[in-house]
Amino acid sequence: MKRILLIRHGEVAESFRGRFIGTTEAPLSDSGRAECRALRQRVADFSPELFFCSPLRRAIESLELVKVPHVRSVFDPRLREIDFGRWEGLLFDEIAGIATPEELRVWAEEPERMVFPGGEAFAAFAARVDAFTRDLVRESIECAAVVTHGGVLMRMISGWKGLPTRRQHEVLPPRGSLSVFEYNHGVWNHVP
Repeated sequence: MKRILLIRHGEVAESFRGRFIGTTEAPLSDSGRAECRALRQRVADFSPELFFCSPLRRAIESLELVKVPHVRSVFDPRLREIDFGRWEGLLFDEIAGIATPEELRVWAEEPERMVFPGGEAFAAFAARVDAFTRDLVRESIECAAVVTHGGVLMRMISGWKGLPTRRQHEVLPPRGSLSVFEYNHGVWNHVP
């Protein structure tokens, strides 16, 4: 059995809230730092042997606050949030004002077909997250922690629960949270 600690980065600074900030280097807010500090003991209680982290600033700041001392960290670019391209940094209403009706329909109804204008195709994003997950399972450790973003976590968790992509928002963990999963003989289970 393998235990995986999924940690979503803390709340970001006020000027970034509500915006699509996939690859944007947004710092944590004071409350986001407090959320991460509050997780530190819970994370330590699981005795993770390795931390994996997105190389984006908000994830790195979160890692520094939740990390168990003297445990190795690996910064994996596959854990980056999706690149929203020309929609980076915009509010949804701003995106709705410049997107075509078809882009909005595909995003809502067939997200697996979405290609963000000037950004990343969802298929490429999903492929890199899925590749990370396969490699994670192969790691010869009993407990690992993953510090990353909402989109990455939705992809991982919805896959483990067998949810279609269009329903992945149902499993979005809040910022500054810890979700624990166990992998045993090809089956993923959420540990409350």
